[in-house]
Amino acid sequence: MFALSKPGPAAHELMPAVGDRPAVKVTFPAQPTLLALRAGRRAVGEALRAGGPDAEERAADAFTVALIRHSILSWEGIGDEEGEPVEPTPDVEIRNDAGDVIGIEPGTISAFLAEPRLVEAADEKWVLPWTMLDAEKNGLSLSPNGISEGATPAGDTANSPATPDASVDATTTTAAPPAPTIETKPAPKRAKPSGS
Repeated sequence: MFALSKPGPAAHELMPAVGDRPAVKVTFPAQPTLLALRAGRRAVGEALRAGGPDAEERAADAFTVALIRHSILSWEGIGDEEGEPVEPTPDVEIRNDAGDVIGIEPGTISAFLAEPRLVEAADEKWVLPWTMLDAEKNGLSLSPNGISEGATPAGDTANSPATPDASVDATTTTAAPPAPTIETKPAPKRAKPSGS
């Protein structure tokens, strides 16, 4: 079943307060809007079309930046060069008399996104938790005890057989029974008797 939920926006502390500098808190919606998701998909497409050995990594970064750009609702602890608080503002297109875009005046959100520490923190505190929760609540998470790569062995099962420790004197200690292990090789098959 597809889980519908619409909790309200939440503030996330991206950087703690240090000395006189206040904490940086950014308010994001509980989940990205359709506009943010479309912007993210466009950014991924552009990065992948550009190609190169790191295209997938750049595509993931572009998706994150697009989601953050289109999802910041408000913030605290962000200021200008003089230390005065500033509000989040989008970029503004500069147009000529004919209506053609001749430039872009960057807003404060672009300045926020130019700071890698803030982007990494927003990714860690909002983007990644949202993607994990969205996948989990809609049945797309890794199988905890099935056959997917996300499957984890039971807590009492070792991934490989234990090897005896050479430094332990075997004559004075009692050996514990071997831990159950996951069989990694098929069991040999016995040959059928011939001549029947």
